[in-house]
Amino acid sequence: MRARSSQCGWRADWPRQVFLTALLSSMLLASLSASAGATHRSERRDSALQQRSPTPDEQHSFDEYYRALALREAAPARPVPPLFAPSFAITRQRGQPWQVLARVDSAPRHSAVDLCRQIRSHFVYDARAPQGERWGPAAQPPEWYVWLAKPNTICTAEPHTVLMQPALAPDDVVALLRQHQNLLQRARLLLAGNSQCIRQRALPFTLTAIEPSAPVSGAERMLALVFRSDRDTSVRVDVRKHRGEYTAWNVRCD
Repeated sequence: MRARSSQCGWRADWPRQVFLTALLSSMLLASLSASAGATHRSERRDSALQQRSPTPDEQHSFDEYYRALALREAAPARPVPPLFAPSFAITRQRGQPWQVLARVDSAPRHSAVDLCRQIRSHFVYDARAPQGERWGPAAQPPEWYVWLAKPNTICTAEPHTVLMQPALAPDDVVALLRQHQNLLQRARLLLAGNSQCIRQRALPFTLTAIEPSAPVSGAERMLALVFRSDRDTSVRVDVRKHRGEYTAWNVRCD
């Protein structure tokens, strides 16, 4: 009877032991998961890019630097002030020094009879340099942004501009700005025949840049149109110039 009673007691207690074991295991897993999650969040915070606005000293020192630069570059003429206030980009990784950059867009002006141009210049701040010498040109060269001029009208700021490589001939840039929609429609046939680009053939695109392209046999000149879609993808259309005519020649997709 005792043996049977002991056996029955063990059987009765067995579900409780299983429940306690499962409960302890789930608590241990939850603790490990919470610890791993906290570590991941901490690592993510440490790697996150921090941003801030310029300090009054950074902004004032840049205004002084750019005013003196404009006077030197325009001498003996009077400098043309930019239409917009400088834009600052100040970032760092946690625990690292701040990287302070400034950007200035020049006043729009005619680059050619039918072409308006605005130059975007970049500058960098060195907090370790002596006072009055902390701002200087960034390694990134000035960027040219262009758009078609209106007849008998001075150039004014446009909401959409196209990045132009300064080495390009203005006549080619004007022609491509006028023809880029037709060239894009012809390029869609090339997109349909390219396995890497076929999914982009029907997307709406916006022209973002005009660049030189690698020469090909029989072409007077090769240029490239860079388009950006509403899905944040890009297409590069190589354009062949021959006897004054421009033809969509090849496409590449990101």
